[in-house]
Amino acid sequence: MIKNLIFLFIIALNFLFYVFFKEENINEVKIIIKPGMQLNQIANVLKQNGLIKNESVFKTWVIINNSQKELKFGEYYFNKKISLNIILEKLKKGKSLYRRLTIIEGSTKSDLLRILHEFDSKKLIAFDDIPNSLVAETYFYKVSDNAEIILNNIIKKSNEISKKIWNERNKQIPLNDVNELFILASIVEKETFIKEEKSIISGVFYNRFKKNMKLQSDPTVVYAITLGKKKMERKLLRKDLKIKSKFNTYVNKGLPPEPICIPGIDSLIAASRPSKSNYLYFVSKNKKNEGHLFSEKYKDHLENIKSVKKKLKNE
Repeated sequence: MIKNLIFLFIIALNFLFYVFFKEENINEVKIIIKPGMQLNQIANVLKQNGLIKNESVFKTWVIINNSQKELKFGEYYFNKKISLNIILEKLKKGKSLYRRLTIIEGSTKSDLLRILHEFDSKKLIAFDDIPNSLVAETYFYKVSDNAEIILNNIIKKSNEISKKIWNERNKQIPLNDVNELFILASIVEKETFIKEEKSIISGVFYNRFKKNMKLQSDPTVVYAITLGKKKMERKLLRKDLKIKSKFNTYVNKGLPPEPICIPGIDSLIAASRPSKSNYLYFVSKNKKNEGHLFSEKYKDHLENIKSVKKKLKNE
């Protein structure tokens, strides 16, 4: 009798030591618990990744704690070998990893749709499901999130960002709503990637508004041709500026009906708080990091164009 009790006591000690063993460093381990996984499958994942030594012991511990239905799916990170109890608590709390999804400034809804379809094999998300008022930013998602959840999170965060920018705008700008802010910001985004220039270019467009001029933005012509579904494989031609399209600001006055790309925060801020100047024209220096030449008068603008062409010819 005494021998049996001693034997059971030793087994109990070994079990408790196994459940509550000391932490030790191991190689970084990331595991994914997929939706619908049963206890046997979860135990197998933990065993295969070296986080537990025995599947039966882990399953027994889960059952003892009546936690079979409390294990949450997701992606988990471990850099230490920890007790069964801590593993169980982590899986019950669902504190899984977050991944990053970055919408690049100047990308289009078509670009985002292609990304979302990677999360949606049935392609349930359609182009028209993506709103125009999205912000190019880094967003976070869980491996278990589907395309709809990811898109809804992007929409929610974009609304928060744009609402703040709109509320802090220069109240004198002649825009009626956030939608118009996104449209102008999208044009600014495509005109320059240099942060310091964005508010200056925004100011140029507002100056053109005041003088009842057309915006005459080349990126709107590119969008009229591609509709954001592909890249422009050639340079714009003079005849392109006459294309009949609601997006072509060489043909139509005012803003296009929709954004021509997904703008970033800097472009939205620039469109909401433009720099004050008398500039009406600008021309690219045709060097990636050199920006633009600005002018108040058309004759000076023509001279700037000549100087840029001359410089390029001599290079």
